[in-house]
Amino acid sequence: MYLIEQQDEALNYRRRHSGLIGVSSKVPIRDRAVLSLVYTPGVAEACRVISEDALSSFELTSRGNTVAIVTDGSDLFGLAAGLPEAALPLLEAKSVLFKTFAGIDAFPICLDQRDPLSIVETILALTPTFGAICLDHISAPHSFTIADHLEKGGNIPVFSNQHHGSSILVLGALMNALKVVGKELNAIRVVIAGAGVAGIGIARLLHRVGVRDLVVCDRAGAIYPYRPYRMNWAKAYVAKESNPEHRRGSLAEMLRGADVFIGVSTGDTVTPEMIAEMARDPIVFALALPTPEISPQEAKAAGAAVVGTGRSDHPNMMDISLVFPGVFRGLLDSGARNIRLRTLVYAAEALAGLVPEDELHADNIVPRIFDFRVAPTLAAAVVRAAKETGEAVHDVDPEEVAENTLRYVYEGMPTARTRPATPPTPRPRTLREQAIDLRRRHNGVLEIRSKIPIKDHHILKLLYVPPAALAPVAEVQDDPSVVYDLTVKENLVAIVTDGSAVLGLGDIGPQAALPVMEGKAVLFQTLAGVEAFPICVAERDPQAIVDIVTAIAPSFGGINLEDISAPRCFEIEAALKERLDLPVFHDDQHGTAIIVLAALLNACTLRGTPLEEVKVVINGAGSAGVAVARLLLTVGVGDIILCDRRGIVHRGREGLNRVKEELARLTNKDQITGTLTEALVGADVFIGVSVAGALTPEMIRSMAPDPIIFALANPEPEILPDEAKEAGALVVATGRSDYPNQVNNSLAFPGVFRGALDARATDINDAMKLAAARAIADLVSPKELSRDFVIPGALDLHVPAAVAAAVARAAVETGVARIPVDPEEVAARTQELIYERIQR
Repeated sequence: MYLIEQQDEALNYRRRHSGLIGVSSKVPIRDRAVLSLVYTPGVAEACRVISEDALSSFELTSRGNTVAIVTDGSDLFGLAAGLPEAALPLLEAKSVLFKTFAGIDAFPICLDQRDPLSIVETILALTPTFGAICLDHISAPHSFTIADHLEKGGNIPVFSNQHHGSSILVLGALMNALKVVGKELNAIRVVIAGAGVAGIGIARLLHRVGVRDLVVCDRAGAIYPYRPYRMNWAKAYVAKESNPEHRRGSLAEMLRGADVFIGVSTGDTVTPEMIAEMARDPIVFALALPTPEISPQEAKAAGAAVVGTGRSDHPNMMDISLVFPGVFRGLLDSGARNIRLRTLVYAAEALAGLVPEDELHADNIVPRIFDFRVAPTLAAAVVRAAKETGEAVHDVDPEEVAENTLRYVYEGMPTARTRPATPPTPRPRTLREQAIDLRRRHNGVLEIRSKIPIKDHHILKLLYVPPAALAPVAEVQDDPSVVYDLTVKENLVAIVTDGSAVLGLGDIGPQAALPVMEGKAVLFQTLAGVEAFPICVAERDPQAIVDIVTAIAPSFGGINLEDISAPRCFEIEAALKERLDLPVFHDDQHGTAIIVLAALLNACTLRGTPLEEVKVVINGAGSAGVAVARLLLTVGVGDIILCDRRGIVHRGREGLNRVKEELARLTNKDQITGTLTEALVGADVFIGVSVAGALTPEMIRSMAPDPIIFALANPEPEILPDEAKEAGALVVATGRSDYPNQVNNSLAFPGVFRGALDARATDINDAMKLAAARAIADLVSPKELSRDFVIPGALDLHVPAAVAAAVARAAVETGVARIPVDPEEVAARTQELIYERIQR
């Protein structure tokens, strides 16, 4: 077994930085003007464009430059039953390699699923978020089943690192190795040890490029047609294309007289004696990790002319990180939808061609990983293949793609297909024009960043390539809880939507919802230092959404549900809370409820009325209205009347769903019936989460003296503030930033998740929500409290720290915190994250 040197140093880097990657905004939020473009109201303009033209999501969001790296952990270097989260450190490393060498934003998705068809359904549901799929460390034959179904059912390219990446790498290296030993591809005998995804993938490509004498071996020996034991459909398939003489026997027997050995199996399976019995000047690729099938020294001593391994501490390091950045750059820029044979061959030829003839020798058959020419060269080759095979959607010049990729590597310039800024015009640009132009220039507003840039070979070998990259994998496999210490999971939230109830836009679907989710992620990061990533799912069945979110949960520290229509949102949240030991929070419900309660606490103080004595009418019985009602019941509000489109909710009313039936039993003490007009007579508070114009001045005049009006419909409130005040309202709040007392969820969700994540909470319970509301209310001092200032401003950066501390304290007190935390330290860390971007 090879020891991994400097393991402690590598793990300490990860601990200090909470993993290797983060999620950042491409556009810093410096003022309200920028915020209005990145989030509301400007974000709606991008949503409208995408809802009319789904393909524009590749230009107006980060989708066009984003790859999902997906694994189930099943083929993680021999860990047959590996935990999916054990793969997360390795996927983070690959994400950094994607970014460093090709400017691609790659996001790790670790799936808690084993059934291949379930994995297919999950990945297909995630495709509205991504521009391509990279399958990684999924065992055979499931990996082939998954890739095949995804290619048929999806509309974005699917590339398997172990299948396609390994085959490109081996073919490119073999082309050069054969030049060194003076042999021809069509005249060699090749033996492959390992019949997993890599071995079978390599065999298939070598067969297609002309290798005729090829034998694949597994633990049972040579694979041949109709072998009656230890077979599966993938092995049966490769048996049809290999072993033309139907040889039978062990690996040692197959190696006698062979020209090439390719090992993708397990360590120490080949002896010097086996190498000595191969043909003259044999080529040995011992690629098992962390320990190769035979050490390079032993192989050379036994007569091997050329030796390659998968390790960074030997010559001829053959690692797929040489391949996947450039291949995906070419796929994304060309818009190719499928991987063709020509794609693989052109990429392999390009890889081989990067070693000049005059520099080619036994210890230099592949470029070094730190050779920044590799990704641009492979990207250009992939674009050429895509154009020649008719797969390219975009008419791009291969050389221009290579040049742009190099510009990113050396200058940090964008690599995606961006458009220049709109030329200046004599008239001021509209909000719509500015919002669309911003997203088109930047290809969305989110990106994946490397926390520890690759600046030299030391860091590259220490953190990003085998064998050192495997150290955290073993740590998490042994103790799953350390995944919080070694990866971004500790600080990562999934923003999950199906696009069925997007702010002010309704049911526009998952692709069109992506700009909103990106904007939400920017707020998470800007206001509380939380890394958040959009997950837009093409699914409407509540149980299926629950299954999808549960499957991807190993990658995340928390789940934020967003813009999912009622009553499905209630079912989805309840089921996820039951199945996951992570904080799950539907912001449309609980974020709104927290801010409403905070504003109501201060408004009632100003009015001089205890909460226990107020009568509250809530208009709107969707997710927000229901959550507000539930939280107000928790704090003991005197009476609540809930209204929907059909009027007052009361016991015995026909057509109520399960949620409304529950609230009918808990609210409306006098069982009033009728419409909103009747409900408001004598009421102290109106809370509108409904539609514009729902409230009239006459209705306000029928309420108790000095009523409190929260008209929160967006973009137009139920009544304008001036009208409400003229009708007698003491306090008026809206959801808009151009009026006083903006009730905005951004005051709640960043701090709520900051506190929950820092405590590693298993839930966000009512006590945590109440603590958040009171913390927000307390930030308005008695001296400041007035009818036009009952709640802090949306960009008051004191709020997230106060909320985070209160939520963390409540998590500890209610027993849902996994680790003890000091609320004051949580507040201090939040302030550092906001003002200094310091990650402790």
